[in-house]
Amino acid sequence: MQLRWPSLSIRATVLAAIVFGMVLPALVVLGADNYVSRAAHEPLVQRNRAAVLVLATAVVTEPAWTLSEEGLQAAAQRILNEPSVCAVEVRDLQPTQGPLAISAQRCAPGLPVVVRDAPVLHEGQLVANLRLSFDATEIDQLVAQRQGIMWWLVAAQVVVGVVVLLGVLSLRLLRPIHRLKQQASTLAARETMPALVWRQRDELGQLGQHLNTVRARIQELFEELEAKNSQLSKMAMYDHLTGLPNRTLFRELFQHEAAMARRQNDSCALLFIDLDRFKAVNDSMGHAAGDELLLGISQRLTATLRESDIVCRVSGDEFLVLLTQAGQSEQVSITVERLLRAIQAPMLLPRAASTAQVSASIGIALYPADGDDFETLARCADLAMYKSKDMGKGRYCFYQPDLDIALRSRLELERELRQAIANHELLLHYQPVFDMRSARLVGCEALVRWLHPQRGLLMPGTFIQTAEETGLIRELGLWTLDAACAQLASWKAAGLHPGRVAVNVSALQFRDQRLPQVLHTAMQTYDIQSGELELELTESTLMSDTETAQATVASLRELGVALAIDDFGTGYSSLSYIKRLRPDKLKIDRSFVKDLPTDADDRALTEAIVSIAQALSITVVAEGVETAVQRDYLLGLGCSLQQGYLLGRPMAADRLRELMADAESAALA
Repeated sequence: MQLRWPSLSIRATVLAAIVFGMVLPALVVLGADNYVSRAAHEPLVQRNRAAVLVLATAVVTEPAWTLSEEGLQAAAQRILNEPSVCAVEVRDLQPTQGPLAISAQRCAPGLPVVVRDAPVLHEGQLVANLRLSFDATEIDQLVAQRQGIMWWLVAAQVVVGVVVLLGVLSLRLLRPIHRLKQQASTLAARETMPALVWRQRDELGQLGQHLNTVRARIQELFEELEAKNSQLSKMAMYDHLTGLPNRTLFRELFQHEAAMARRQNDSCALLFIDLDRFKAVNDSMGHAAGDELLLGISQRLTATLRESDIVCRVSGDEFLVLLTQAGQSEQVSITVERLLRAIQAPMLLPRAASTAQVSASIGIALYPADGDDFETLARCADLAMYKSKDMGKGRYCFYQPDLDIALRSRLELERELRQAIANHELLLHYQPVFDMRSARLVGCEALVRWLHPQRGLLMPGTFIQTAEETGLIRELGLWTLDAACAQLASWKAAGLHPGRVAVNVSALQFRDQRLPQVLHTAMQTYDIQSGELELELTESTLMSDTETAQATVASLRELGVALAIDDFGTGYSSLSYIKRLRPDKLKIDRSFVKDLPTDADDRALTEAIVSIAQALSITVVAEGVETAVQRDYLLGLGCSLQQGYLLGRPMAADRLRELMADAESAALA
């Protein structure tokens, strides 16, 4: 078992050290003084005894010579007056009448003595012998007397030293340490109190000054941390751009307001606001202008609503609004219409030195009718917002239960479409394009189909919009390009050629800067030559960002890929853009061909498109030709390239292969 020293405080330790450091040396001094005193007193006592013996002999000489007994008695008493003499004895007197002995004693009988003898001479004649008995404890008494004095002196020195040291210890050590403890306690407790003043310049005073410095620095750090924590808390709960509550804080505020509404049997309305065409502002004016627009919209929302209503920026261009004490749906509609007007008003953007105008699509979910928790209500409002976008944007829509069914169907379709791409369930059909002047096949358009395992062959109208909304259109487009190039290579390997193969490209895929490289790789892989491949784009795709579009068009032309504007005339046509981009082909939309030649408006529009194309030396193709009258009318206008059900429906690759083989045989015959 290991013994441990007891733990003492600094006060007790220093006090023990003082006592031990003073008492131990005092004991050593006393011991040494005892030895030195005894050694010093012994020769003095011996000399004193010798002197007393000489003096005693002189005193006794005269009475011993005269044999005066009274004189001898008086001499003996006189000798006994000496403190160190215990007994006197005069012997061997020269008697004249008989023996005579004189003795006297002063000390106790049992006291140890030291005997000294000396002859008594008178003029050289021995007259008696003198024996003196000296106190043998004389040296011990002297040493004891000195030790007593030394004890008092040492005790006084120790007491005075301890008092002085304790005073110094208290003033220069214990009190400063106590102040340091107080200083450290206030430091740990972060109490607000002035810094302690340290007048002493010793080590503890320097330590105290250092603690003051540390305390000031720690206080600064705590203030910085509190500021940082406040900033982090604000960042965690508020949107950094608009200063509005973010989704986390909005959820907490919603729960509070919902509880109040529940207690008061009241209702709330949750609005999901999504800005329309915000991306166009961001892309055309820059992100700084987009941020300025978002800040302005948030200020308008706050200014339009009541103080009790809560506005939140979710992300990007999406906002949530909680209308407290919403009342009936009619009252909510009035507030939402006021919000739509405020958002749609043109906004000056000083930094961009321009004016922007956007609209908003708003979905509305009512509490507690549509949901009794935040997530459910937000999902309902989100569904209603998408419904309002489908209705034409710049509108609002209340949540209806059937929206959930539509959402589930859309999600299921998205999941199945992802599997279809991965499981190779997609295939291409090809609709031939004929030159009606010679009735010769000059090309075909690749059209994607989905061979669904349960639903059979699906047309693009059932899944293309979902692919565009979910971003799957990019993967779908890449697959279509690769499959069309592979099929063209297969036909060429068989000695057949359908002419130029056209592939539809989505806006998302066309804006992808990797598109030229993807096409270059596919053309090299399948040995596709210049002029054999054509990309069909809508007007809005080609004209949304003319600078980027022009750069992409230039890259595609270097590869020998032709460009066609599909459904021409149904979008935002701009003749100046057509002049700058110079597409290889314009395709007249089937909506203009359907009522030819009986509808005067369709005749005028079709004639105008054909005239524009011919004036700009652009090839024109008519889609949706279903009757011989339409065919002949278009041919009369100079539009010889036609496609439609009259000439050939979209068909599988093998069926088009047979068509090409038959045409080849007819040409040889």
